[in-house]
Amino acid sequence: MLIILSKSPFLGDYASILDIALKAVQKGEKVGVLHIHDSCIALTSDEYSKKLVDAGLNVYALKADCEARGLLKKIKKGVKIVDYKGWVKLVMDEYDRIVSWT
Repeated sequence: MLIILSKSPFLGDYASILDIALKAVQKGEKVGVLHIHDSCIALTSDEYSKKLVDAGLNVYALKADCEARGLLKKIKKGVKIVDYKGWVKLVMDEYDRIVSWT
């Protein structure tokens, strides 16, 4: 399952969707979380990024959106930066289900 987040962590209910993601990982499912638009802000938090990576989630950030917000150098360790081609690869080749949380 690939979860695509787009809202700012200050506006969205991240707790609910991340709870679903963590339960899926515990059941052995491959789960990734792609941050686009303002959700990239969340990836500047050590606590948030570490929590996802330590839980076994694949964490991604869209490079263009991080650059547009001046965040690229602030993204925490363990987050994989992808371009638009990489996003398409995630959707088409890597994950069988897509959940868009916008």
